[in-house]
Formats: sequence, C-alpha cells, structure tokens
Amino acid sequence: MRGFAGAVLAKETLGAVARALQGANIPVMPLKGVLFQLTLYSDPAERQLKDVDVLVPERRFVEAIDILVQHGFRPLSAGRSWIEAGLQPQRGLPLDLHRRLFCAFRYRLATDALFARATLDTELLQGTPLWIPHPLDTLAHLVGKFVSDHIASGAEPFLTELERWIEHHRLAPELAARHLAAAGMARAARHVFARGARERGHPFFEAAARALPADNLGRMLVPLAAELARRGERNALGPLSAHLLNSSLPRGMTSLGLAAVCALEHARLTRAAGARGGYWAPFFAGSSSIDRRSASSARAL
Repeated sequence: MRGFAGAVLAKETLGAVARALQGANIPVMPLKGVLFQLTLYSDPAERQLKDVDVLVPERRFVEAIDILVQHGFRPLSAGRSWIEAGLQPQRGLPLDLHRRLFCAFRYRLATDALFARATLDTELLQGTPLWIPHPLDTLAHLVGKFVSDHIASGAEPFLTELERWIEHHRLAPELAARHLAAAGMARAARHVFARGARERGHPFFEAAARALPADNLGRMLVPLAAELARRGERNALGPLSAHLLNSSLPRGMTSLGLAAVCALEHARLTRAAGARGGYWAPFFAGSSSIDRRSASSARAL
C-alpha cells in the first residue's frame, strides 16, 4: 500500500509540474525513478521514490522555478552543486528540478542535446506533454550517477535496475559504448561495466566494456578510482574518485575544483540563511540580500 501511495503521489507531482509549465511552453523531462515508474515497471509500486526528478531546458530554468512558485510550489533550497533546486508541491512528493544532469565540466551531456534526442509523449499523463529521454541518454545518466554517488558497497539494486533498463530497451553494447564515449563517459562506463560483469555476470556489461575505445591511462585510473570510492564511500575521498573518471585528467581536475567552489559557496549561504531553514538563491532571487548577491555568480556557473 505504501508503494502504491508513493507511485500515485509521484505521478501527481510530475503532472502538476508538467501542467504548470505547459502554458509557458517549457518542456518537461522525467528522470530516473519517476521515469522508471512510468515506463519500466508494470507495477509502479515496485519502484519506491522519495522525490521526483525533472529536467527542463537550462535557459528556462529560473523561469520554470518562478512559474512553479506561482502555482503553489514552496521553495526548499538550491542543490549543493547548483544544477538543481528543491521544491515542495501542495500535494505529492518533493520535486528536484534540474537544469543539467551533471555539474559543469562533468562529461558532455548538454541539456539541449538531451531534449533534441528525446521523444514527445502525450499518453502517459493523459494529454499533458512529457519529453521522454532517449534510452541511451538514460543509460548515460545511470552510469554517471553510479560514479557521482561513488558507490562501493550495496551496488546490487543499482546494477539490477541498470540491467533491467538495458533488457527493456534491448540496448546494443556497441551502440551504448559509442554513445557513452561521445558523452565523455568512457572511463566512467568502464568502471560501472566492470562492476556489472563481476557482480551480475550479464553479457551486456562485458561486451560493452570491450567495445569502449582503447584507453591505457583510463585502464589504470579505473581501479584507482574504485579503490578511492571503497575507502571514501562515506568521506571526502569519494568525490575524488568520480572526478578521476572524467574524460581526461585536466577536465577532471577542473570539474573537481568547480565542485569544491560550489560546495563552499553552498555552505556559506546555508550558514548565512540561519533560521530561515536553508537558502533559495542562487536560482530564484527573493527579497533577501543573500539571494541578490548570489544570483549573478550562480548563473555564471
């Protein structure tokens, strides 16, 4: 019953977002859990959710926040990496509204390209339009999230769902490897597929790993990143493992530095917000001086 209620609330939140933004012609793309409830599981109650993840075009992100607030969504806070913002609907699950899948300089999955490859659907929400991501883009999102969350132990549920997605869409290993390499995720994919082949034994993982482009440095970095993730799963070493698996070491160090800047600014703004219970800027300029100061710097990121 809890699973069924959660699925109903998730769909209600997604529908409220899509309907609110439809009038402004802002496309809405469901991500991860809510997408899987709608398209991957015959019984949506199988997929438990704590929140609803949605992507909108980056250039319309602040406008989308403004519209949702006008429709009764309550601002919660900006995300630590400044690529998403949390809102609470009047009914339903909390919303994570994204402008990107990953931080700047993490891979090459531009939001505009994701929408260009997506498919328009008007049936899942009975006439309300949704943009369904290409299956290979969702595969890339899952691979990147595995790395970003620096999963060392407890990978079984994630790998099982990844396997289920691959089988549902009959993804070809060679096409998947080509897409991931083009997205700058070859090293991240090598890490995830090695775990999948070792822990799940599914033939896709080994075949896709073989199809990735030759990368001698990457082959050395993958076990190092895996060891750092194991040692730092719950401390500061974990994020370093993720940035090591970027498309190149210079790009990885750049993304690591930018993530550190965002985290420090996030902490500063949170402390300054104090009793207000978090901060809302850098995305939605409210009446406080904190919001006004941080809005311009966040847009630059």
